[in-house]
Amino acid sequence: MVTSEKRAALTKRQRDIFEFLKDKIINRGYGPTVREIGEHFEIKSPNGVMCHLKALEKKGLIRRESNMSRAICLSELIPKRLALPLIGTAVSGSPIQSAVSSEEQVEFEPVFTGGRKECLRIQGSAFQSLGIVDGDYVIVLRGEVGPEGSLVAALDDRHSVTLCRAPKDGDKLQPAIAGAFPTPTRQILGQVVGVVRNLEQAAVDVSPALAGMNGHPVSA
Repeated sequence: MVTSEKRAALTKRQRDIFEFLKDKIINRGYGPTVREIGEHFEIKSPNGVMCHLKALEKKGLIRRESNMSRAICLSELIPKRLALPLIGTAVSGSPIQSAVSSEEQVEFEPVFTGGRKECLRIQGSAFQSLGIVDGDYVIVLRGEVGPEGSLVAALDDRHSVTLCRAPKDGDKLQPAIAGAFPTPTRQILGQVVGVVRNLEQAAVDVSPALAGMNGHPVSA
């Protein structure tokens, strides 16, 4: 773990380089090359970069593997942030407005954190009209119902989990699928707040006109 004593022992340049390394390893998944470090900090000599890396390694902040240009590891265990680089905005009927060189990151952590969130695996094609297909994972915020018409996970009288629409006060739960036969339910488990899909494994084509949750697309 990086203690305050270790940080205090760093020069300003070493501290800046360490933060740069940490940012790349956590957010990009691998460390920068010596050239990348040199270009970022305008250090012309590779030997100058290596001196800083050796100092960080000696002070116990990083580990390096010999003969591997990107083999820089953090000595401390830092959880990887749930963020991805933003490469552009895709507008219907228009080319993607690319921003490949952008440093902007989209944080997905709020989708999975905050409150008691759990997931529900979808099996079968019953909810395809909602844009939720076989193999999807529905994120459920336990104990929340949301406004009338919100998509919720509920326990039916067979102790199976199903998706319904949040009712008005005192009304019965309605099926999430229009025209479906109402299923007696015992308990609302929580509000559906997102859907995670692995397109590499998805086997069902989904209509582009996705039904929404509270007017928003269901895919997180």
